[in-house]
Amino acid sequence: MPQRIVHIDIAKGIGILLVVLAHNGLQAYAPFLHQFIYAFHMPLFFFLSGMFFKPEIGFLELIKKRFNSLLLPYFFTIFLIYFFEIFLGKMGLPIAWSRIVKSFYGNGFFLDWVAMWFLPALFVMNLVAFVFYRLFGRFNLPWPRWIALALMQTIGVLTLDTFMSFDLNLLGRSLTLQGLPFSLDLALVGGFFFVLGREIYRNVPQDWFGSWWVLAASAVLLLGLAWFFPATIDLNTRRWDAPLLNTAEALIGIVLVLAVSSQLARGPAWLVTFFSYMGRISVLILIFHNPVQSYLTGKLDWLIGGNLYTPLMVYPFAILVPVLIYEIGVKPNPLVTRLFGMKSAA
Repeated sequence: MPQRIVHIDIAKGIGILLVVLAHNGLQAYAPFLHQFIYAFHMPLFFFLSGMFFKPEIGFLELIKKRFNSLLLPYFFTIFLIYFFEIFLGKMGLPIAWSRIVKSFYGNGFFLDWVAMWFLPALFVMNLVAFVFYRLFGRFNLPWPRWIALALMQTIGVLTLDTFMSFDLNLLGRSLTLQGLPFSLDLALVGGFFFVLGREIYRNVPQDWFGSWWVLAASAVLLLGLAWFFPATIDLNTRRWDAPLLNTAEALIGIVLVLAVSSQLARGPAWLVTFFSYMGRISVLILIFHNPVQSYLTGKLDWLIGGNLYTPLMVYPFAILVPVLIYEIGVKPNPLVTRLFGMKSAA
């Protein structure tokens, strides 16, 4: 197991804070900032998740490890949600059971807590990387793999909406489905960023991201592209409006976050600690931020009326509540820690 690398934890921390912000009604009151974040935030997480992928790992070992770190927290949270819904009398058993069954489809179209689609999708990306390196890992030079990656991304973005909505006849019953199970229809696009993460980590010196020139250039380029050529990326809804432009924006955004995280890693200890901590508990923030925001936004809208200040007031709580869940309910309990796919802090 590789040792934790501080600037990668910081990058995850930056990424998850941007995810929460983007899901906080941002499109209504700051549309450009929303578009800017959506240009790269999910490709960033696939990229960061793939950086330390081990191609030499056995298939069964990979399945076991990724089940424990991704699917176990996914299904544990699903059952936890509906247990409390039933226990509190907010939902009957038949409805809860039907939603649990739908959650086994594993994509955002059938989830009440939509952001959790990322966990089964990331499980799929690990399998994609396994197959990719079985096919192309024998090449000593990186170029054959990078050519294969370029083809993956090209085919992936051009066919991204193929399964956005389709009908399936099952036992004489017609079903309308959106996306493939476990977001398999994102395999090429997500797999591209996942495998690219490892390729960049292995072939590009990490010090390169620490240059102020890289930071400045990536910031200017991404801001310029997002401002002058607006186009939307939303992997959950299978949107990739401009194949070349959106891919360029996603790659530049990844470079920008890594450049920022490299600079922050040299900063004050409290800043390093904060962002690193956010990165280490990012799975809990991913799982719990949406329900916290939805609940508090509804309450504040009722109390003070909907306005610009509501999302600004809600945002810190969408971070604080998952932190409290970790510190009070997860961290002290090794079993719960494992159920959420996290490593013990001990």
